[in-house]
Parts: sequence; structure tokens; C-alpha cells
Amino acid sequence: MFDKIISEETRSNIAKRRENNIKTLFGLPYKQDIDGEDFVVLGVPYDTSVTNRTGCRFGPRAIRNAYGAGRLSYEQDNSYKVANLKGMDMGDIGVVLGYVEETMELIRESVRKVLDTGAVPIVLGGDHLIAYAELKAYSEKYGKVAMVHFDTHEDTWDYGDRIKYNHGTPFRNAIEDDILDTEYSIQVGIRSGGDTYRIKYAQDHGMKVITARELHKIGIKETCRRIKEQVGDAKVFITFDIDFLDPVYAPGTGTPMPGGFSTYEACEIIRNGLAGLDIVGFDLVEVMENYDPAGITAINAVAILKQFVILLSKKKAEQE
Repeated sequence: MFDKIISEETRSNIAKRRENNIKTLFGLPYKQDIDGEDFVVLGVPYDTSVTNRTGCRFGPRAIRNAYGAGRLSYEQDNSYKVANLKGMDMGDIGVVLGYVEETMELIRESVRKVLDTGAVPIVLGGDHLIAYAELKAYSEKYGKVAMVHFDTHEDTWDYGDRIKYNHGTPFRNAIEDDILDTEYSIQVGIRSGGDTYRIKYAQDHGMKVITARELHKIGIKETCRRIKEQVGDAKVFITFDIDFLDPVYAPGTGTPMPGGFSTYEACEIIRNGLAGLDIVGFDLVEVMENYDPAGITAINAVAILKQFVILLSKKKAEQE
């Protein structure tokens, strides 16, 4: 009976992880050499650039240890089969806490290494500044790429020359460096309040913005339509800040904001709004286990990451 439930390959991977005492996402093989994988998981244990609560440097660990993270199961809808994918977990990038620019370079190099093999990176943060380094890698490989950005915050803050790099500035930095294709990019779920210049900055540079209040009013179906309309056929990077979810579903994050979305709503938008897009990479950031003793945030992060993999599975099936 055991042999029917767990394949020989899965049991072999479990044995190897036990031998190395390494926890991997979805029970994937842990290794450093990429050999025909469709996707590669990378952890970035970095939170030097936060503006409020620290702790998301432990996000990759929290996600890998969360309930449900041990295997890549899928729902009863068998219209997709994740078994058509080959994945691996490369572990964590050796970041240098306290050294922002050096760490950004290490992230860029690591993501570029994955891209050069033809695999899709799935990056576990870490604070949201890491997306800036990821975009550098994507722009080197493909030229400017589009972005679908799920978040409470715009992350286009302007601190002038005083602070160029923090987790509120990645997409302003990307726009200033001309590495983001804003004409095909969209931000979803924004509700941070405060000055409206940050939304205006994104819009003035061509990005569409769906605020949280608007999303609640127009619903999932219309939101998905707008995402697809904006991105079109462009190559696109998906970046998901866990505080897109309401604090009820993601209390373990640095800057929680009421008025957000359920895990179900997030997964529905990912399933329907991102299906069919030319996705080149994903990340999920800002998970903090130290503010969530029940582990709810990490469990929901795993659910979202599974949706990312399902998108890749569907895309591969359509191409075969």
C-alpha cells in the first residue's frame, strides 16, 4: 500500500533530505546543479531593507516548514497534472545582511544562473527589495519584462538621495533604471493610504493600478480580465507580497493592513488572471514567522506558491 501512495522517486528524495538534514519546498530534490528542471526554488533570507518590523529573513525557512509544504499536491480539479514538471530546491542564497548593494548583486547572479538554464525561478523572500535585483536579472536575460504586482503597498516610494534602497522602493528603482516594462505592468490590491503620489507615479509611467477598494467592488472576474488585458503577450514577472492578504489570513508580515483579501480570492485571481500569460518568474515575499505563532501566514504562502507551480504545469501542457 505504501508503494502505491508514495513513488520510488519521492521516497528516494525523502531519504536524501533526511541524510542531508535539509528541508525543501514541496519535497523537491535539494541540489545545486540544474539539469533540465522546469522550475527552481531559491530562498533569500534577507530583511536589511525593511521599514517597520524585521523577521522576514526567516521567511524561506517558515515557508519550507509550513504545514502542506512537504509535497506538491493538487486539488480535485484534475485538468492539470503537476507531474509533468521537474523541479528542484537550490536552498538559500548566501546573502550578506547589512550590505544592501552586495546582496542585490548576489540575488541578481543567482536568478540569472537559473534563467540561463531555461528554468523558471520561484524565489522565497525576504523583504520586497529583492524584486529589484530579480528584475535586473530578467532584464539582462530578456530585456525589460512586465510585472503583475500583488501588494498592499505601491513600493514606488521616494526617499530622495537619503534612502535609495528599501522594501518600499524596488519598483521606483526599476523604473529609474529602465528595467521594467511599465506599459504592460499592473499593481493589484493597493490600499496603503497616505500620499497618492506613489500611485500617480506608477500611473504616470504607464502602469495600471487596481486598488483594494476597487477590486472589492469589481470582483475577481473583472480583475482577471484587466490583468490579462494589461499584460497581453509580454514576458511577465509575478511578485506577491503576502500582505496582499488581509491580516486575518497573513498576520505574520511586516506592515499588515486591514481591508485585504482572502486566500481563496488570491488563488482565484492567480488561477484565472495569470493563466495563459508568458510568465518568466515568480517571487513571494515578506513572510514573518515571529509575528504568527500559529503559522497561518506561511500555510497560506504555500497555497499561493502551489498555484504558481500549477500555472507552469498548465503552460507546459499547452505547449506539448
